Amino acid sequence: MKFTKEVYDALVHVRQFHPDVEIVVYTSDGRWHYVTEDFKLPTFDPKIDVGILEDAADSLEQFPAVFEFYQYQ
Repeated sequence: MKFTKEVYDALVHVRQFHPDVEIVVYTSDGRWHYVTEDFKLPTFDPKIDVGILEDAADSLEQFPAVFEFYQYQ
């Protein structure tokens, strides 16, 4: 699965609020989950721009998809 610029931008954006997030998962129904290295799911912060997340989901050709942030720094 290609790590698109939109996915990278979304993960960077989320990390502004949750700096410990390392993994993003886009499910087959188009939902996204951000996961820490310890597999914890941070509480969704209302300051997160959902439009950035939607752009990331739209940039993918198939679901589900899993991306690890450390591979793309």
